[in-house]
Amino acid sequence: MTEQEFKIQIFKTPGQWGSGLLYRLEDIKDGGVTLSPMVTFVEWVEEVNGGKQPSGLAVGECGLIYFMDAADCQLYRYDPGIQRLEKISAATAGGCDSGGEPLSRSRIIIDEFTLWVLDAGNHRVKAFSREHYQIKYIIDDIEAPVDIGLDREGNLYVLDRKSTQVFKYGNNGAFIKSFGDTQLKEPVALAIGKEDYIYVVDNGYTGFLKFTAEGEYSGLTGEFPAGLQPSTIVIDRQGNIFVGDALSGVIFQFDADGSYTGKIHIPGLTGPVYGLAVNSKGDLYASTEKGIALLRARQGFTLEEGYYYTKTLDSGISNCRWHRLALKSDLPPKTVLDIYFYASDDPSLKQSIDGALTDPDRSVQEKADFIDSNIPWIGPEKNPGDMLFRGKTGRYFWLKISMSTYDEAARPSVTEMKVYYPRISYLRYLPAIYQEDPVSREFLERFLSIFESVFFDLETEIINLFRYLDPEIAPRRFLEWLASWLNLALEEDWPEERKRQFIVEASALYKLKGTPEGIKRLIELYTGKRPLILEHSREGKPVVLGGAFRLGVSSILVRTPVRGFRLGDDSIIGRVALRDSVQSPEDPFLPLVHRFTVFLNLSAEEFNLYEQGLRRILDDEKPAHTENRLINHGEMRIGSDYIGINTRIGDYLPLHLGDRTAIGSGIVLMGGEQCGKVERHSVLNRDLKLI
Repeated sequence: MTEQEFKIQIFKTPGQWGSGLLYRLEDIKDGGVTLSPMVTFVEWVEEVNGGKQPSGLAVGECGLIYFMDAADCQLYRYDPGIQRLEKISAATAGGCDSGGEPLSRSRIIIDEFTLWVLDAGNHRVKAFSREHYQIKYIIDDIEAPVDIGLDREGNLYVLDRKSTQVFKYGNNGAFIKSFGDTQLKEPVALAIGKEDYIYVVDNGYTGFLKFTAEGEYSGLTGEFPAGLQPSTIVIDRQGNIFVGDALSGVIFQFDADGSYTGKIHIPGLTGPVYGLAVNSKGDLYASTEKGIALLRARQGFTLEEGYYYTKTLDSGISNCRWHRLALKSDLPPKTVLDIYFYASDDPSLKQSIDGALTDPDRSVQEKADFIDSNIPWIGPEKNPGDMLFRGKTGRYFWLKISMSTYDEAARPSVTEMKVYYPRISYLRYLPAIYQEDPVSREFLERFLSIFESVFFDLETEIINLFRYLDPEIAPRRFLEWLASWLNLALEEDWPEERKRQFIVEASALYKLKGTPEGIKRLIELYTGKRPLILEHSREGKPVVLGGAFRLGVSSILVRTPVRGFRLGDDSIIGRVALRDSVQSPEDPFLPLVHRFTVFLNLSAEEFNLYEQGLRRILDDEKPAHTENRLINHGEMRIGSDYIGINTRIGDYLPLHLGDRTAIGSGIVLMGGEQCGKVERHSVLNRDLKLI
């Protein structure tokens, strides 16, 4: 058997996996696919939930939570950092009449300078200054407003249930235009997504109505799962869409294109979700009849099945018998991996599948539904590591991987997949009598193909043995072993590329062992920054008074004369040092001989991380009978440093009040109108003001 007898389609790198379709799955950084992450319930915001009935909800840039209390129709602000809850009484001056509207009709939107509150009961939208919470303007020309949204330019969008329109206003409250009256039927809520697209949920549709910022209708996207009764909607910075349910207390998550991802359950909640808000980290807050719930991003994984569909694999062989699938996967307990496949010689099927995969107007969910409705999959094979394809033959081939979990804290993953074709077995070497009975032939062929596949893998490993000897392409798990052949010790926390480079340069570094250049290169490989090595004996030369020399230029002043003083000839007791022996002329320069200093330009954190390894490198690589010092720029002392080598003008450190910090010795620069304040307009002593 030769290597060319089997052909292989490989899925290993991110580019190879990216040629297929992922539905409820996400890419793995180094290649592979796994279940999509979901936000997961963490806790209730206890300080808010005591006696409050939060409805509208927003989260500021500093983590401040704003919510409307349906019990007293007042706006509250909660600071989780200091666990302080306060009423913003001025924000609801004039009262708050529910007007029979459900709590889900309340909405709060904030930006850096303005806070908008939807007062659905009084058919108006109020805009307040975040500086002093005084009213900036009121929009009261909407008949039945049900929701509001804000784009990146500060334009306000108001969804009106009665006129079934979206009204657009500028950041000063001036009316711009209206749209959507020909598409909307029973609008419920809206949200602004990526590129300022407006997503509207409407009880008359089972998907999202999508509009541009200019009001142009972009069509219906996504499909709601059965039983969803939308109450509110919010979109995070990554484009993930969250829709609260008006009946079950469940939050439904969708991808940016509207594809359904999965359900998010809040423990003990059976009533509606009134309001949703996200912070800059992607964490989700939900206001419910039980209070405000915090749900953390990327803490769990979808309990819905996720799918990966390969592009059309073309063997170029009519009636090709596809042979075998080899997988590298990670299947924790309570996770399931299913494999489906199909082969066909029909070019029209290939064309329709490829057309669906590349159609920009279809969502991922729509593409997956189209493929499943046109391909009669064979399978599933459950949790295979290696499997044979049985039955169907054809030039074109498709694979479908299904992943699922029963534990939201665990998820399966597949990092590598190889598809072998055409089918070859040792049956071709047996007498013809073994091929006469079709049933026996099929069994024997599949049985023998197992051994041929195993031997093929072994021969392939032998043929590719050279890969293990090349540090640039050797498998990652083999690098430590390869380094041991060269008597090298690799740090476990080194990045893979640094390990490979260290091994590549090992032979050259051995030739430079004990030299300044060799030590420099070793330290550069270890830290990523090149040091300066100062050999002290090269910095000064002995001079003798009486010769032609200039003091301060290539000369050194020492503490005692070159020769010892003799009592009675040239000394006065109490004025000079006496020695019992005469020194050699080289004595004053002995402290400089066999010594060198290594200067580094690392941060304090980097130096702490690398210091132990650096000292080990110096001990191993320095010449015998030499001493060394290791100096980082953090050890700077006036008069003993080298500009550009181990000196640095430090950055200002953040000022933390109450943490042994003196006002005036630090500077605080923080973004946002609210973040850099201690209350408002605070003055400390006479001439110090916090701004």
